[in-house]
Amino acid sequence: MTRLIQDIRYAVRQFRKSPGFISLAAITLALGIGANTAIFSVINAVLLQHLPYRNPGALVKIWGTNPQQGADVDAISPGDFQDFRSRSHVFQEIGYSTDQVYNLTNSGDPESLLGYQLSANFFALLGADPILGRTFASGEDTSGHDHVVVLSYRLWQRRFGGKPEVLGKALTLNGEPYTVIGVMPRDFYYPVRDNEVWTPFVIPPASVTDRSVRFMRLLARLKPAISLQQAQAETDTIAASIATQHPETNTGQRARVVSIEEEATRDIRPALLALMGAVTFVLMIACANVANLLLARSVRRRGEIAVRAALGASRWQLIQQFLVESVLLGLIGGALGVLLASLSINSLVRMFPPTVSNLNIPRVENIPVDGTVLGFALVVSLLTGVLFGVAPALRSGANLHGSLQEAGRGLRGSRSGAFRGTLAVSEIALSLILLVGAGLLVKSFVDLMGRKLGFTSDGVLTFRVILPDARYATDTLQRNFADQLLRGVQSLPGVRSVGTVTFLPLSGWYSVRTFSIVGRASENRSAGPPVVWSAASPDFFGAMEIPTLRGRSLAEQDSASAEPVAVISQSMAQRYWPGGNPVGEIVTLQYEKTPRKIVGVVGDVRHFGAIADAAPQVYVPYRQASAPLFCFAVRTDLPNPLTLATAVQRAVWAIDRDQPVSHVMTMNQLASESVAPQRVLMVLLAGFAGLALVLAAVGVYSVMAYNVVERTREIGIRMALGAGRGEVLRLTLLQGAALTLPGVGLGIAGSWALTRFLSAMLYGVKPTDPATFIVVSMILICAASLASYIPARRAAEFDPMVALRYE
Repeated sequence: MTRLIQDIRYAVRQFRKSPGFISLAAITLALGIGANTAIFSVINAVLLQHLPYRNPGALVKIWGTNPQQGADVDAISPGDFQDFRSRSHVFQEIGYSTDQVYNLTNSGDPESLLGYQLSANFFALLGADPILGRTFASGEDTSGHDHVVVLSYRLWQRRFGGKPEVLGKALTLNGEPYTVIGVMPRDFYYPVRDNEVWTPFVIPPASVTDRSVRFMRLLARLKPAISLQQAQAETDTIAASIATQHPETNTGQRARVVSIEEEATRDIRPALLALMGAVTFVLMIACANVANLLLARSVRRRGEIAVRAALGASRWQLIQQFLVESVLLGLIGGALGVLLASLSINSLVRMFPPTVSNLNIPRVENIPVDGTVLGFALVVSLLTGVLFGVAPALRSGANLHGSLQEAGRGLRGSRSGAFRGTLAVSEIALSLILLVGAGLLVKSFVDLMGRKLGFTSDGVLTFRVILPDARYATDTLQRNFADQLLRGVQSLPGVRSVGTVTFLPLSGWYSVRTFSIVGRASENRSAGPPVVWSAASPDFFGAMEIPTLRGRSLAEQDSASAEPVAVISQSMAQRYWPGGNPVGEIVTLQYEKTPRKIVGVVGDVRHFGAIADAAPQVYVPYRQASAPLFCFAVRTDLPNPLTLATAVQRAVWAIDRDQPVSHVMTMNQLASESVAPQRVLMVLLAGFAGLALVLAAVGVYSVMAYNVVERTREIGIRMALGAGRGEVLRLTLLQGAALTLPGVGLGIAGSWALTRFLSAMLYGVKPTDPATFIVVSMILICAASLASYIPARRAAEFDPMVALRYE
């Protein structure tokens, strides 16, 4: 221990003598360690931390699937749920839920709240206890006992000031009274972090016998010692049995059992792992850079090493001294890196927009630098110190006698030059791999942004209105409200056109219905092909600038008493009427008894964003449909559509003062946020690749600059013997090329092998895209050549007489 303390004190004295060197090395390490710490903090919060439930590893979701219809995730019908619950032997308990939006009124300004309806056993199934009051009791998911509500911690604090007196308070949700019975903890959420209220789920009696109506989402807890594979096998057997017993509704219906933890991180896991790989490469490049600096420094310390050896220092003592210095340097870089990560985490969080509806990133709003993250940073700092310090340490103790001779003769030749060159080659290879990955993502993102969405997003304001059944119990009342609001918004200054649709493109909300074509005996509407369904007003297509390609669009004469009609998308027409004209055809949609006549074909809309192809879609007149959800699209001539937000709110309140307006945003914002995950990944990986490029160029420069210094006498002799400045410049640049070209070759090979792991994140670009490989290689070669040129030019400008006297 005494020896170690002496080594630390000696290292500190050495650092004080070389503040410039220590600062450069520490900053280089801080960049690498800071990047790793920042990304690991996100991985720790999102992937490694358990969900806020009891033993979440035993919780699974049961989703319906139908491969024949291309449905990977579907809800379960109440009848199917009852069969799963009664026949299963692998689950301790099964609960059910569905989503619900509530309008909160009579408690200040009306507000739209994202809620969830749960079975009475759901909180017990999760193993989640409230911090105030209680959760649902047995029987509260039956009619007449279900008007109780549990609040989220955030809503409790925001609307009720965190007061315990909220228990027993009556809230008006969707026009009906609910009694507050509990408040959940701060860290609890289900199923998403924006959920603010939970109410009991009463299964409509009529839905139990109609297995084509699927709206339940099942959650189950596995029995001890039951694996996910065993649960899936039994669920497959039960689903097949149900399909045999009810072929008219369950043909092709299957069920999939998935871990709740796996599902919670499925969307973001590949991107985070790719980023972790990228910052690991950055750290390796930083280590190679610092190792080069230490090797150069160890050569300059040959005299010191020789003297200490002459005074009795053993080889191990010298190696230990150098390792202590490198580990201490690693800890300094680690401390700066943690500080850098702490300052950058908030920026990372802000890169994920909070309004993206179809992006599932648990706990992304709370990414602490906790004990786990600090422990990770400490381990990385120690390992980094050993990694970049071992080569200089071994070099220092390799040949003590040789060091003494070289110090006495003032020789500048060093056998460490080859190793330093190898480190530079590795830096180039690693940086090329990162640059290729970033280049592929940039090209993929440019392809996404260039895809046509099927509508014009510029100059459009959007908002949602959900009408409560208690006040708008009939379709007529709902349509009258929509008609009044359409007229009110249309009259506002600056509004060119306004329309409404049930499910707005890019919003993350949608409905899928199967259909059958009248006259085709092979089709039936329960097991027919699925299409995206929406009810729309006639002016919706004009407000969104969706073109009519055949027939006509929806019109004002398509009233509730008129002939039932529908408009379909171009992709639906091409898929189900290839080479034909669907206008005039008769179709029957799921949940409808009366067939509809197709009166027109409109352009395709990418409802799910640029990353997905346009899905077949059917639009029905909103006056011929029953849907309390209205999404409005307002096309305006104003420079900023959001300036209409206040006027729109007033127009709604002029009709109903208790009706909230939600999701007020421009269509451009929706379009931008629909590609937010791809943009975040591209920006971060491009940033890390740029950092790697800079570090690699610095590495090449440091190796070349040191080689020029070491070869000063040689260069002087060459010039004294007649070598011109051009020849010296050429020879030095060739030496730089000897580092760059092998690094580029290794980098291309590594990229060819590794970029295929990015294939799931690429759109319109192959992971082995030749153009990207060529362009990135040229960028790196130019950067490395510039880094070599500066020392080469300095060498060419040497005065031969000065160089010959250089020691």
